[in-house]
Amino acid sequence: KVVELSAQTLCVLLDCGLPGSPEPIFDRNNDPVTDFPTASKGGFNILRTLLARMDSSEELTFVFNGFARLLRNVYESQSAYLPNSSPKLGCFQELLVLLWKFLEENPLFMKHILTKCNVNELVVPICYLMYQSRRDPAQIGLVHICTFCLLKLSGERSFGVSLNKPFTKKLPTDLPLFTGGHADLLAITLHKLIVNGAYKLVPLYSCFLTIICNISPYWRSMSLVAAVKLVNLFELFSSPKFLYSGENAHRHLALLLEIFNNII
Repeated sequence: KVVELSAQTLCVLLDCGLPGSPEPIFDRNNDPVTDFPTASKGGFNILRTLLARMDSSEELTFVFNGFARLLRNVYESQSAYLPNSSPKLGCFQELLVLLWKFLEENPLFMKHILTKCNVNELVVPICYLMYQSRRDPAQIGLVHICTFCLLKLSGERSFGVSLNKPFTKKLPTDLPLFTGGHADLLAITLHKLIVNGAYKLVPLYSCFLTIICNISPYWRSMSLVAAVKLVNLFELFSSPKFLYSGENAHRHLALLLEIFNNII
């Protein structure tokens, strides 16, 4: 409960931008933390400024390890041998919002986790949360924030390269068994969201395909299951029923062709 309330409080404080005439803030050396003209602008938030200035390798690693440990709880609590032996957190959406804010506000954080940490420790719980929430209308917001985090990360080459690491975990889901890397896990999960997700996820289809397209140039080895799922998506998006459903429906097919071209 304390973790949940703390995460919610941090989300509110980072979103809050107070207008008016603030007073100057000084650090221990009696130097201004930020320029007063900047702080006087409406919407300024000193906490976002401090978050963006975090540049110590130890601090960034500490933050990443905290996110990874808390997000792992989402599937570790379900796969324990003894029921209720590992308490389940209920603040995954708040944690993902905080992760998104770190990725957006602090470019050094994203660079650090992609080069110095194992970013797959975040990818696995994100995929699990998306898969488990795909049919629940109340969890559409959770799927959105997971998608935005993956979309942000997929724009970096280091992320695509990291996904080639072998996937060896056993998640408590009915995902098809496969032998491959984390890129396969990501593709299989996004395929399931498209073919077996809630109707409200339709606006995210282009984001799902863009994520796969961004990582496809660095995909070294593809499992048979992932290959079949991509072909299934091509059959789905090339069907007349889907192509004639809207004026922009052909864009999904163009993204899939680019994915195939990149992989080949």
